[in-house]
Amino acid sequence: MIKNTQTPLNKDEQKRLNQIVQQLIDSNDSVEFRQPVDYKRLNLPDYIQIVKRPMDLGTVQLKLNNNAYKTVEECLDEISLIWDNCKLYNGPQSWITKIAEKLERLFKKNVKNYLPLVNLPQVVPKTKEITSDVYQEEPQEQVTYNDKVEFSNNLKQLAPEQIGLIVHMIQNTSPTAFIEIEREKYQIIVDNIEYEAFTKCQQQIQAWISGDDINKKVKI
Repeated sequence: MIKNTQTPLNKDEQKRLNQIVQQLIDSNDSVEFRQPVDYKRLNLPDYIQIVKRPMDLGTVQLKLNNNAYKTVEECLDEISLIWDNCKLYNGPQSWITKIAEKLERLFKKNVKNYLPLVNLPQVVPKTKEITSDVYQEEPQEQVTYNDKVEFSNNLKQLAPEQIGLIVHMIQNTSPTAFIEIEREKYQIIVDNIEYEAFTKCQQQIQAWISGDDINKKVKI
């Protein structure tokens, strides 16, 4: 990716790179990018077939602190690889791709501020290849981006016990959509919720918010 110049990595540049990486790690948006993708736990068997060089912020930080990079561009290249991998595997419309693009903008801004002499060339994103052993599924109904935004906003209006019920509904139907980030902190991966389950969760949430059938629970 970054091959136009090679800037030797001295202590000053290493300090600047550490600042760039740390700001990315400290961002509330970087939770999914701080450690390697646990494709086994997330049930993503094709991940390592599509993403040939997995990378994450924690690995970059560790390599940086262990003096594994010889040039500034080598480190920046691997940070850029994180966003490229996400876009490649998840596609342009995925919520996680939108987060990666937001972090990428922060990354480029920080590179410009901390390392103004380093250029980050535009990279043509790769597309996911379909191998002969991967079959094409029948088109299915999909949750739109607006549906996901509405779902997230509606969740914020619920009482804790109502959120608990929604979480239980999702766990029962779409276990890969529910991830424990750290102790007593969880994240719902909306893209992994089955369409039918998502629709029924939305119906339940909207019933609560509107006050209609407030005690009625949708069975799924």
